[in-house]
This record gives sequence, C-alpha cells and structure tokens, in this order.
Amino acid sequence: MRWVFDALWAGEQSGDEPTDSQSAGSTDRQRGQSHVLGLVLLIGAVAVASVGIIMLGSSGLDTQQAAIETDYAEQSMLEFAHSTKTTVSTGRGPSDVSLGPFDRGHVSMRETAGRVTMTRVNDSGGTEVLYNESLGTLAYANGDTEIAYQGGGVWRTDGTGSAMVSEPGIEYRNGTLSFPIVHLDGNRAGGNAVDGTVRQAATPTQVALDGRSNSESVTVRIAIQSAYCSAWERELEDSLEGSVTESCDEGEPQRVRIQLISPTENSRALDGAVIGETVNAAGLSESTGKQMIDGNARAGTIDEWMVSGTVSHENYDYPSADEEIDRSLEACDEFEALDGPITEPGVHCVDEIGSGHHFDTSNGDIAVVVRKSFDLSGSDSLSVTGSNDLTIYAGEDLDVKGNAVIGNASDPSQTRLVFSSGSTVQTVSGTPEINALLYAPESTVDIKGTPTIVGTVVGDDVTIHDVAAEIRGDDSLATLEFIPGAGPHVPYATVTAYEAELDD
Repeated sequence: MRWVFDALWAGEQSGDEPTDSQSAGSTDRQRGQSHVLGLVLLIGAVAVASVGIIMLGSSGLDTQQAAIETDYAEQSMLEFAHSTKTTVSTGRGPSDVSLGPFDRGHVSMRETAGRVTMTRVNDSGGTEVLYNESLGTLAYANGDTEIAYQGGGVWRTDGTGSAMVSEPGIEYRNGTLSFPIVHLDGNRAGGNAVDGTVRQAATPTQVALDGRSNSESVTVRIAIQSAYCSAWERELEDSLEGSVTESCDEGEPQRVRIQLISPTENSRALDGAVIGETVNAAGLSESTGKQMIDGNARAGTIDEWMVSGTVSHENYDYPSADEEIDRSLEACDEFEALDGPITEPGVHCVDEIGSGHHFDTSNGDIAVVVRKSFDLSGSDSLSVTGSNDLTIYAGEDLDVKGNAVIGNASDPSQTRLVFSSGSTVQTVSGTPEINALLYAPESTVDIKGTPTIVGTVVGDDVTIHDVAAEIRGDDSLATLEFIPGAGPHVPYATVTAYEAELDD
C-alpha cells in the first residue's frame, strides 16, 4: 500500500501534467485503493460487532446464571424452613440440612438479627414484658438480593422492599390466635455453603398472655423488628386484620407493632340501656309517672324511678376511647368528604359528618374517623345494611336534632358511636332516633328533646331533660364485649416459643 501513496505524492510534487494513460492508471489505482479501504472498514466493523455480541452474550449468561442460583437458594431455604419446623415442633432430630455451595452468593448466620417483644398492658396502665428475644436469621446474600429464614418464615428482599416467600405460621380463627416464635441460633459465621444439622435446642415454652382477673381486660402489644419489616407487616395485617398500630415507616426504623385485646369475662358487659357514673333527670321528678329508661341500668348514682328494669350500683369503670381515637386520627394521611353510598371496608377519614349517608357493610367492617364536627339534623340518616359493623370514632361533639336517624333498627349492635373524653354528646331537639351503642365513657351525655335511643348509652354523666325521651335497651348488645382499643379481640391466644440450633 505504501508505494501507491508514495507515487501519488511524487507526481504531485514534480508539477508535471499527467498523460491520458497516466490519468487512467491513476484512476484505476484509486478505485483499487477504495476497495481495499472498504474491506478494511468492513473487517473492523465485523470485529467490533463480534466483540459486542460476545460481551452481551456473556452479560446475559451471567444474569441467567445468577437468577438460577437465586432460585436454587430460595428452594434450599424453603427446605431448611420445613426441616426446622418439623424438628422444633416434634422434638425429633436432629435433621440434616444443606444450602449451597454457591458460586456468586454467600450464606451467613446472624444470631442477633430480628427481634420479638411482647408486652402486656392492663386496664390500670401497668405493663409487663412477657417476651423479648432475638429471632436469629440464616441468610443467603447476592448483591442486593437476600433470601432469609427468620422467625419460622422465609423472606426475600431486593434492597428496597421485602416479600414473604413462606409464612411463619401465624393463624387466627374464630377468636383463637396461634403465634409461633422460632429463635434460631448457630455457630455458622459465613461462607458459600451450609452442610450440617438443625435440632431442637430446648423444650418449647408457652408465653402467658393472660394473667388477668375476671374484672379486667388485657391488651397485648407485639413488636417485630426486622430487615424484612414490610413483609412482616403485610403478613400480620392479613392474619390479624386491624391489629397493626405502628407500621414500618412509623416509630422506630424497621419495626412493626400490633395490638391484641383479650376481653373481660364478667365485667363491662353492655347489658343495660344506660350505664354511667351518674344518671339523673334534670328538673323532673317521680311524680311524672314516666320511666324514660326502658330496660336495666348500671350506675354509681341514679334516679331509680326512671328505670323500668333492674338497677345495679356496681362501680362504673369503662375504658376510655381516647387512645384509640388519637391513634386513628394520627393514622389518617388525609381527610376527605364522604361521597355517595360507602361500600369499601376499612377506615375512612373525614373532617365532618354533617348530612345523611348510607353504609353497606356487606364486604367487611367500616370505620369512620371524624376530625371535626358530627352534626345531624332535619331528615339526615346514617343508615347501615350488610352483615358487618360500622364504627364511628369522633374526637369532637355529637349534635343530633330534628328527625335524624342513626343505625339499623333491626340490629342496634351493628353501629357503634365512640367519643373521646373531650366530647359532649347530645340530642338537641326534635324526635331523632339512634339505634346504636353510644360509647362516651368519660363524656357528658345530654338527652334533650324527645329522642328514641335503642341500644346502650355509656357516659360519665348521663342527664335526661325531657319526660318524653326514651332510652330502650336491646338484647343484641347484652353479649357484646365492646372494647374501644385497636386490634382484634382475642379471647384465646397461644404463643409458643421454639428454640432451634444450627450446627455446621
């Protein structure tokens, strides 16, 4: 190639005009040069493309192999979970376990990772720690991907969120809770494989949640701190609907808290038309000959002539709703207006209730949290249908007047109106009708006008101002053990702590 360029350069330098034959030869040589250059460029392009294909193929193959290993690690962790569950629950073993070997990821035993704390709270506010132990975690990690056995379940995270692969065994049916806690210990520091045994390290123990007398309810708070917090939260909410009181993005990092309530056995029954510290008639006397309370009553002080049924003077001691209302208000991200029939179960946060609404509970319980006013008048109606319950939590006053109607007359226990200690609850005038549990244990309840209330009224100070008013008890509430705290009511709970040890 060099001689072509040299010849051309020499001709240009001499200044001689080329002859026709020279011009033709020069043209042929230039064409030959173009073909050679094209061939060189083509070979170069092919070479670059080949390198790119090889690199792309190598990257794709690497990604595929990484995915295969991750799937293998997940299956191995599921087999480990099954072996551990069988071993600790039956006491048989030890069981042989194997994870790996892995080419890309590694396995580590984290003895202090994860923690479960259980605390019992009684009616007087006293607390007692029932259980506070780490869970221990066996984890496979490959970059941001992690698959781990923790607390009886298998979890997966990509570094930004987590998901449950295998459930930890929490089960809630018909008021009975089964909650296993598996603590895993071991001497495995880390590596690309585990080849050893898992055994029951101690006899399973029961965590005593109850510890109450017949006269008090018990609240149990359970906190789980975990790198897989969001997946734990979803599992707890699915297993124990309404139990989560602090989500993973609230309070302490990577911690979810739930609350369970064990109802009382004998006290705080809603077996009267009126229950209060003081129940009296303002400006009225027995000479009217009218008994405004149709049913039984329970109160420390009461004008007994108002009551058609029996009167009990047992101590008035019904739990406050303040904590639940405050928690519900804090949990609301935004407050919206109720629009049209409400059919969606769950919590609805509103600024006010100032007109009629229909609630269809066919799909599940409905809760409404009211931040400001709760005021019904005229022909406003809060109607309820379906087989589930409506609960309205109000941090402010209730004013009902005119011909307003609240609740389902065929089942007053289906509707619960719950008020904070700062609320004043009153029927103002007219002939309103309330078919519900009206729960305001630390509030003043003023019954004015000529209302009809069917259900149970619970108030600190209940005053009836008109002889034409009527409060009628309903048997549907007599067996309702209503407690205004967050979390499901769990009469029976079994929490079992298991100890497992991994020997490599």
